[in-house]
Amino acid sequence: MEDQIRVSRNPVARATYAVLGFVFLGIGIFGFFVPGPPGTVFLLVALYFFSMSNERMYRWMLTNKYFGQTLVDYKSGLGIPRRIKAIAVTCIVLAVGYSAGFVIETMWVRVSLVALGIYGIWFILSRPTTEVERARRAEATQAA
Repeated sequence: MEDQIRVSRNPVARATYAVLGFVFLGIGIFGFFVPGPPGTVFLLVALYFFSMSNERMYRWMLTNKYFGQTLVDYKSGLGIPRRIKAIAVTCIVLAVGYSAGFVIETMWVRVSLVALGIYGIWFILSRPTTEVERARRAEATQAA
């Protein structure tokens, strides 16, 4: 796996990226304990911000025993595990369905929310599935 660490030389930008990294890390960890927000997506965003601000936090995230392997797999092109895809899509459907059906009254906001939900589902489902990608790579290695 090729590391893509590009720590900014600008101290203001580096500090901004670090703050954003910690914010998204917090949201990502929160997402693992509270049903609703998908944790992995926010951890990937945090990893991106740490790649531009804090090499130590970037490496810590990749070696974390709870979510590090998922991030490493995603970065190496293995995609998202089937279980995480199912949880994320379910959360999007439930949150968007409830919000559009019972909370939001303005039609254009409802339509926009549903469109964003559909895009989110498409994005998640269009990423490779880790288990399938591992099997495909194992077959390719055996064939070679």
